Amino acid sequence: MLIALDLIVTGCTQYSGVASGRVYFDDGSPLTSGAIEFRNVSDSSCFTSRITNQGVFQPANLSGTIGLPAGTYEVVIVQIVLTEDLAKKDHSHGHTVPRRYADYHSSDLEVTVMDHQTNSIEIIIPAEL
Repeated sequence: MLIALDLIVTGCTQYSGVASGRVYFDDGSPLTSGAIEFRNVSDSSCFTSRITNQGVFQPANLSGTIGLPAGTYEVVIVQIVLTEDLAKKDHSHGHTVPRRYADYHSSDLEVTVMDHQTNSIEIIIPAEL
C-alpha cells in the first residue's frame, strides 16, 4: 500500500525544461528568502517558485509542472522581510533585494533558456547594503 502511494505521489511531479536554478548576490551570498517569477516574453506564460535559504528555486507553471521550457523570460523577485520586532544584530535574512526587482516595469532581470538546456539557471543581483 505504501509503495503504491509513493508511486502515485512521485508520479504526479512532472518536469519540463530547466528544473532548477539559484539566485544570489554579486558578492556570492545566496538570497535566503522570497519568491521568483518568470514571464515568457512571447506568450506571457508565468512560472513561479519560492526561494530556499540557499537561494535555490524550482520554477513551475500553474499546473505544477516544474521547469522552464525554451524561451526568453522577464524575471521578478519579491522578498518580504519582517524585522520590526528584531534587534538589528538578530536579522538573519541576509541582503535585501532592491525593490526595483519586484516589478516587471523596473526589473532588468532576464533569462533565456535554450532548447535541450540541462544546466541550471543562475541569477545574480547586486547587493544593497
